[in-house]
Amino acid sequence: MNKLMRANLFRLKRDKTFWVCFAALLCAAAGVTANGCRQYRAMMAEGYTVDLAGVCFRLVPALAVAVAVLGGLYLGTDHSEGALRNRLMVGHSRETVYLAGLGTVMTAALAFTGAWLLGSGAPALLNRDLWRMEGGQTAVFVLVALCSAVSLAAILTVVGMLTEKKSSAAVASILLVLGLLLVSTWLYSRLQEPEMESGLIITAAGMEWGEPTPNPRYVRGLLRQVFEGLLNVLPTGQMVLLADMAVAHPVRDIMASAAVTAAAVLTGLALFRKKDLK
Repeated sequence: MNKLMRANLFRLKRDKTFWVCFAALLCAAAGVTANGCRQYRAMMAEGYTVDLAGVCFRLVPALAVAVAVLGGLYLGTDHSEGALRNRLMVGHSRETVYLAGLGTVMTAALAFTGAWLLGSGAPALLNRDLWRMEGGQTAVFVLVALCSAVSLAAILTVVGMLTEKKSSAAVASILLVLGLLLVSTWLYSRLQEPEMESGLIITAAGMEWGEPTPNPRYVRGLLRQVFEGLLNVLPTGQMVLLADMAVAHPVRDIMASAAVTAAAVLTGLALFRKKDLK
């Protein structure tokens, strides 16, 4: 296991896709945060209250795309080049091979999270007066981001280790993540619908708000609980909540990430044991 991990990490350090994704996240986070600082300075001059934390966490969903690209290409290469068969032939068990791949993708996910933190943190430190979120809450939100990235890496490892072609693994991983992001965004938008709504009506006195009426798009009852549960369990759902600074139960989200990670690892190991490696 240790030898496989060292070999995988050495290969990861030389992987161009890893460094492109790392640099893209670093530059994007730095650029978005620096631009946010400039805009918030102007808003503060007008008397508005601002919080730079919202800008920094806005890029969290981009972590999902980076992990999907790296995971699909990295693990798909092992299938395409026959590396998995070679490792089994020299005596490594399937469990060891799978866990080594899982550890590598999780390491990449943590590195990408570090790139986001570094890119956002540098401008934020230079503009500390724009940061309103307390230190403890900031640390908890960052931990939620880390855990969601790791749980997503566990899910994508299942896809990458079970897909035989490099191109297929990359496409499947990216489409899965984009699909999860779209579903998470849709769930969040539905939960944001107000229970009552008022429309504008034209009267002799001009435009006026009408009487509040029930909103047919409002999600209530058991279905609302299901939507909230899915949003908190899905790694991409947690990322969408972080992007909008809407994480209400961070401890529950962290526990959900741990449960998803464990379930993905156990499922991946069970399927990989039975997979026919041609």
